[in-house]
Amino acid sequence: MANEYNNTLYESFNRNLKYYDNLLSQKSINNQEFWDIIVLTSGNLHQKSLYERQIKRKLENNEIPNLENLEYHVIADPPGRQIGSGGSTLLAIKFLYNKYGSNLERKKVLLIHAGGYSTRLPHVSILGKLFMKVPISSDSTRERDWVELFDLKLIIYIELIKHLKKGTVFLTSSDTIELMSINVKETSLQNTSLVALAHPSTLHIGSTHGVYKIQDDFNQCQNDIKKQPKDRECLIKLCKEYLHKPSIEIMRFHKEIIHLDNNGNEFVYTDSTYFFDYNTIKIFLEILDEIQPLTYELEAWSDFLKTKFEAHSIPQEMTPLEEAQLTIIKKLYSSDNRELNVLILNNSKFYHLGTMLEYINVNVDPQFKDELGIVSFTQGQLLNKRNSIKGNICMMNSQINENIVSFEESVPIILDNVKIHSTTSNEENKKIIIGGWSILSNIDLIISKEIRVPNYTCMFTSFLRKITSSEISSTSSFSEKEEGYVTFIFGTNDDMKASYSFNSLVIYKNILVHKIVLSQCIKSIQQKGEHKYALWNVPIFPMTKTKEQSVRLALLMLNKIENEGNTTKKEEVYDNIEENHEIIMFVSLKMCVEMMEVSI
Repeated sequence: MANEYNNTLYESFNRNLKYYDNLLSQKSINNQEFWDIIVLTSGNLHQKSLYERQIKRKLENNEIPNLENLEYHVIADPPGRQIGSGGSTLLAIKFLYNKYGSNLERKKVLLIHAGGYSTRLPHVSILGKLFMKVPISSDSTRERDWVELFDLKLIIYIELIKHLKKGTVFLTSSDTIELMSINVKETSLQNTSLVALAHPSTLHIGSTHGVYKIQDDFNQCQNDIKKQPKDRECLIKLCKEYLHKPSIEIMRFHKEIIHLDNNGNEFVYTDSTYFFDYNTIKIFLEILDEIQPLTYELEAWSDFLKTKFEAHSIPQEMTPLEEAQLTIIKKLYSSDNRELNVLILNNSKFYHLGTMLEYINVNVDPQFKDELGIVSFTQGQLLNKRNSIKGNICMMNSQINENIVSFEESVPIILDNVKIHSTTSNEENKKIIIGGWSILSNIDLIISKEIRVPNYTCMFTSFLRKITSSEISSTSSFSEKEEGYVTFIFGTNDDMKASYSFNSLVIYKNILVHKIVLSQCIKSIQQKGEHKYALWNVPIFPMTKTKEQSVRLALLMLNKIENEGNTTKKEEVYDNIEENHEIIMFVSLKMCVEMMEVSI
């Protein structure tokens, strides 16, 4: 049954992929379905400019559809305020209505929440997690067998689009993948106003997401999941209650939300995306008028999908946020007999890529690879033509000499745009050992000495230049001042936002940061006085003129990490490295995200 289930998802994905590839070769579509408007939200104007540059690059490279009647927009959150994904949703709807007016009733809109800094995915913090790479089917008709997550979002919903009525806004987040096989009656979605997609998930997954309590008097959902995957249908059910990140104890208290699969295993129906019609758009506009100004954070899932506010739980004196939450429930669900409907997708799979370890796990997950037709090493050009890399290695746009590279056995590793070569033809004793649970991105390594990349390493290089606030909307070329390469290293299981004094700050869980950074960096930080730092905002990473210098300095830090901060003879390789490499400045990842323009 499991193989048939995976095959059903793969067949659906493959149909979507072929349809999408056909769209890439067209300027207009006749009697075909796709989005009319695609909207990305961004956290600020700087991120908006970055996203617009990437959309322009993808259109020029024919990576996303460039259709005559398709429009792309990026909408920034207001400066100086944290309004959350719910606030961003309301402002995006207002933008769309102001721009299109009643014509919006004839459009199908994809709204992707992409704002925020992605601190838990540092290797994509600068570009945005919507633009991180994932591997896909290695079909010979495609120039490459990886895509950015943005592209994948445009692919995976294609079979569903034709069932949506005009005037629909389909809302999704930027760090999830929803694979689904759509078998739905043509008219079943035409009379609904607000519909959430529901996926069968373990109770553990339910405890970290939203869970639906559905009205299913005749056990249709449980009967459907017992069918062969190819015979399952998409069912529309009324949502009686939405529980946001309930504990397993709370789920067991609400017994009817727990279901059993064919093998007697417990599961719940969890949230992912949802969509709403033109009438709901107008209600959202009424809500915004009533609750603005937005001086608090609203959540687009827990605040918009919560269908009731228990009377006994309403405080006598409410905060502005609580007043807004109550207004949303009253407007959306308490008038005109409006309901939250749930589209039960028993043939579906939900993947979350919100952290470094989740990203690694998904890309090497055997079931995920089956569902997307992924091969183990994507675009991996092995120079010696030997095929000995195991299935736990995911290579994307990478080039390595396998004679000088070895990997930890049976553990996952992600190589994204990585090139590894030796300085000479004599490769004896020139070896790089890459530890497991690691992500290497945009790294060029020319090996002259033995190198070890520790387990749980996230290592990536970016070319950046410092910009001023007046340049945020500029797309000008890099200036010659304060620009260069930075190679960052973190542990893939590090807490990026945990804050400590500099002398107590740790990396790779237990290595003191001050023991592994360059001496002039320590002097620079000491001059700033006492501050609390997190790995996200500590300025310890040197910016240099060349990519090679940047990588070598990062290797020095890795060598110290490998030796737990202690000085060893191995460090003689890097004698006088600070004097031999011109360091422009020391930066943090936060500085680069907020104040620098990245080369894309």
